[in-house]
Amino acid sequence: MLHILERKLTFKPTRDDHGGLATLPHERLEFGADFGMRLDGVFVDNGSPSVVLFTHGNRHNITKFREHYDLFTSIGQSFFTFDYPGYGKSPGVPSEENVYASARAAYTHLTKDRGFRAEKVVSYGCSMGGAVAIELVQHAKVACLITESTFTNTWDMARHLYPFFPVWPLLPKRFENDRKISRIKVPILLIHGDKDPIVPASMASTLARAATSPTQMIVIRGANHINSLEMGAESLRARLQAFIATHTA
Repeated sequence: MLHILERKLTFKPTRDDHGGLATLPHERLEFGADFGMRLDGVFVDNGSPSVVLFTHGNRHNITKFREHYDLFTSIGQSFFTFDYPGYGKSPGVPSEENVYASARAAYTHLTKDRGFRAEKVVSYGCSMGGAVAIELVQHAKVACLITESTFTNTWDMARHLYPFFPVWPLLPKRFENDRKISRIKVPILLIHGDKDPIVPASMASTLARAATSPTQMIVIRGANHINSLEMGAESLRARLQAFIATHTA
């Protein structure tokens, strides 16, 4: 029962088409066979020698994140994104291990099948996807790491979201980003809204303090968990473009 509860609280996939890819020129593909998976992915070629590997959060699927796709396109940045098992058109069951493995499969697709050099890959994760991006950097060479609205670990999240339902000590501590980030050796950029009710900005500060590699933090005033790109607007776009260009040069 605790295992089922944990999975229900953590993963909230949809298979609906949310329209985010409708007008975006893209290549839709299946990949991941070498990892025993059939994953649905999208590659957008904006002509850049670098590529963003974008890992989304625990809700929805790849048809939802048009704001991110528009941002990458506006700065001329090619990108690849995909659905975890159980999300969208990717069959299977989501779990911490499966979302990590699917990111490794995506990285392998970019570096082996598409020929991107490791030092040109940007690992960018949003919310739970930030945990996936952090884990990927533990095992794969990348140019840099970007997280957006990302938490410290699942115990901290359970305490914050369910203060009157104290089951967190009975659950395994998962997605230990605060521990893992200290082992990362590439430059890090943390983005967080100061009005985020789901993942408090203090968690981003904790991650920044735990990091041992060069780390920047951008706090978007007035932004909540999902609208940092909108609230940050041009200033965020410029800083992202500069950060990626600097570390993939």
